[in-house]
Amino acid sequence: MHPHLAAWPRDALVVSVAANPNGVIGGSGRIGQKRQIAEMMDNLASHYGDDFWFTSYHAMALSEDGQLAAARAKIEQSVAANPNNAHGAHGFAHVCYESGDPDTARAFLSSWLATYPRDGFFYGHLSWHLSLCEIQAGNWEEALRTYRDAIALDRHSGGPQLKISDGAAFLWRAELAGHPRDPAAWRGLYDYANSALPRPGNGLADLHVILAQGVMGDDAALNVRARQMQELAREGRYPSGSYLPALARGFASFKREDFSGAIEAMAPLAGQNERIGGSRAQHDLIEFTLLRAYIEANRLPEAKRLLDVRRPGASGVPVMGIAAVH
Repeated sequence: MHPHLAAWPRDALVVSVAANPNGVIGGSGRIGQKRQIAEMMDNLASHYGDDFWFTSYHAMALSEDGQLAAARAKIEQSVAANPNNAHGAHGFAHVCYESGDPDTARAFLSSWLATYPRDGFFYGHLSWHLSLCEIQAGNWEEALRTYRDAIALDRHSGGPQLKISDGAAFLWRAELAGHPRDPAAWRGLYDYANSALPRPGNGLADLHVILAQGVMGDDAALNVRARQMQELAREGRYPSGSYLPALARGFASFKREDFSGAIEAMAPLAGQNERIGGSRAQHDLIEFTLLRAYIEANRLPEAKRLLDVRRPGASGVPVMGIAAVH
């Protein structure tokens, strides 16, 4: 890829699969990939000038690398150049999330989605971003309305991996924030995951599949998927290696309310979330679960240490009991 882009830097198709958080680099299982993507986009920027599409991807890469001021300038430039660009809207949501600015994201997305086609590919995923803003603001009824309108299985506009990832992430993060479980919604996700993604392959999607299996208490299916991931890893065909099988044990323990067991499985994995691809906003589901486990186990000093090393600037932590940690 790198020699190809050195020769043809304006091959935007290759850039798109290289810069996407779930693309060639994002799916590599490597630690440090966020910086790698940001540096690649920096090196390519002179070949694209003020191209609105490239600038939106560049902004996303910078925000994932923690370069928030530069990311904000670029995403605002991209959105101004083409307000209808869904990549720009997506990048704007991420920059706001990483900058701790959910109110701006909520206002922007509410307005932007009003004119975006209901069946547009990004409608469901951008609605998921909007729902995170509502959960953080304490607007549970509005968050639930957004879920039912655009994130639930029969309403989401994306493909199978996005349907499962966004749906499971909303339901789980809502529970972590203290809202009631929706057993029917979890059952639907669980059944859909077994049908649409019966075997592991994509780390980010697999994270949410094992979450649904854990919530439904299907330890047998969870163990089978963990073994499949381990077999693929031994064959060099599963980039995140043993990370997700270990994480699966943590989710299963959490579901059983064995919070010490969840901590034992998940705490050693802290700092390795990027191995599964995806964005830091998506990785927060893992961090928030560990944080809730610390709180439930009354291990507040460890919860505080986890918060103290959280990346600066990121949006708040809507986890029940968090007030006791500060």
